[in-house]
Amino acid sequence: MVIVHVGSLSLQVKRERTERRFKEKLIGEITRCVRGIVGRCLEEALEAEVTELLDREWYERRQDQDRCWTEAYCGKCGTHNRRQFSRNGHYPRNLGTGWGYIQIGMPQVECECGGKVKVPFQTVRPRQRIWDDLEGEIREEYGWGKSLRWLKECVDGRLSSSVGLRTLNQRVHELADLVPDWQDGKLEDVPPVVRVDGVWVTLMFDTQEKRKDQLGRQRVVKQAKKVPILVAQGVWPQEGRQEIVAWVLGQAEDEASWEALLTQMVQRGIEPERGLRLLVADGAAGLGPARKTVYWDVPFQRCVFHKLRNVWRAIVLPEGLEGDNAKAYKRRFIRSAARIWQATTEKEARRLQRKFCTKWAERQPNAIATLLRDFDDTLTFYRVQEAAALYGEQWPAHHLRTTSLLEREFRAWRRRLRGVVLFHSARGLDAIVHQLLTRRKFARLHALPGSWSLSLERALAQRGAIS
Repeated sequence: MVIVHVGSLSLQVKRERTERRFKEKLIGEITRCVRGIVGRCLEEALEAEVTELLDREWYERRQDQDRCWTEAYCGKCGTHNRRQFSRNGHYPRNLGTGWGYIQIGMPQVECECGGKVKVPFQTVRPRQRIWDDLEGEIREEYGWGKSLRWLKECVDGRLSSSVGLRTLNQRVHELADLVPDWQDGKLEDVPPVVRVDGVWVTLMFDTQEKRKDQLGRQRVVKQAKKVPILVAQGVWPQEGRQEIVAWVLGQAEDEASWEALLTQMVQRGIEPERGLRLLVADGAAGLGPARKTVYWDVPFQRCVFHKLRNVWRAIVLPEGLEGDNAKAYKRRFIRSAARIWQATTEKEARRLQRKFCTKWAERQPNAIATLLRDFDDTLTFYRVQEAAALYGEQWPAHHLRTTSLLEREFRAWRRRLRGVVLFHSARGLDAIVHQLLTRRKFARLHALPGSWSLSLERALAQRGAIS
């Protein structure tokens, strides 16, 4: 028998409802108080800027002094002489923050001629409607993989208003302004080993044509095209550290695109004279000529993983072998071939290679031909290890013989890039790649979530994009 105490249950429901209403009311009161505090702090900062501009406090008389030039100027007469400027009250302005919309009083400055003085405020920039704290949160969430529509819902709920997708997109794309400085910056610590590879994305290109839409408006015709992001990953084998050191957006994996990446590496100071000892890559057709042009004097290591993958594709299965049995056959073949590069010395590796080729030459001629193609380039890491040993350094082979660790880095890239599906501009692609690089770097440094975005904000501030 089940006995339900209706009175007790009703009382508990009323108590929970009362507690919930109390919490909502308390949160609302706290939010209003914080908005007021934030508003007053902003107004005090703005007043301090005006005081610094005029070089006098409220109700303080002008001093007889020489002409004083300032960045502020009169919109009517054009003068920059602050001796002719004076305070002229305030006007109300709404500003979206992380605590919602707040209203602040923006100081006004007037010229003796009666014109309005244009003051380049740093606390709240001209025509700024979303303040820096909320802009930072927008970039932060976008950097962690959130979509613009998800961000719009969150920001709309925060501000109790509607913010356009274009507005959010502009905030995110401002990060693209950091890319040129990053790509042109010199590296102080040059990696001894560099892996290069590419990851493909879909980008919309302007066809230089226009067409009319249903409303008769002229629209630019764009076309989607798959293009590679060519990436260079620096490796410090002795420390086990790796970091992206260069990247470019190519038109294809052709010679010109690869040469642009290698040239950027040189501009960043990655040269043999500064410690570069090995370049690791797959067998991309355009990389060979580009490498011989830019890094002709740097040893080249052909990626063993890509070599084995090509051998896998060249295997001819015996008749009647299908399904799991076929996969097991190919797997045994590849594992046997992989032992060649697991040898401790180059001499031993060549002996294993001759033995393996003799065994399989008749049964798998295509696979053996693929293995022998550029085989010498797959053994370069042995000589690099020997040279490092002369300096008393032990370089693990897995850092030198493949680009697999760069492929692992690309997994995180693909998860983020596939969520976008396609990019409508190279600027948006630049912004998201820069976020990926910065986020991964701070994650490796065991920083708290969000700390990477603070660094981005400081860098943007230094460029003037954010004051």
